[in-house]
Amino acid sequence: MAFFKNKLALLVLCAIIAEAASQISQGGPHQSQGGPHQNQGRVRRQAVQDGQDGQDDDAGPPSWTTCDITTTPVISCQDCSTRLICKPVGGLLKPCRNPFRPHCNNGICSAVPAAGC
Repeated sequence: MAFFKNKLALLVLCAIIAEAASQISQGGPHQSQGGPHQNQGRVRRQAVQDGQDGQDDDAGPPSWTTCDITTTPVISCQDCSTRLICKPVGGLLKPCRNPFRPHCNNGICSAVPAAGC
């Protein structure tokens, strides 16, 4: 009797696995639906403002400088047109290349220059 129970359990398990494996996947990767929720967050907005869309189109290697992450804010201005992103390994310099936002103001490329510029 135990032999038949084990055989029946194995048969049911195989049927469930076959059914699950034979199903057609529905949909695919999630697509953008539009709306105001698309560009939330400072990093995304800054990338869109810079025209980068998540890609660095710099012609050469990135420019690095020294910065102390314990005293320097993570995102600040190096000068009037260059952002400084302070990381544990050093500071990454990112120029403000967008002609509509050529000035660095509080670490963000802006149309309005900072008070000292």
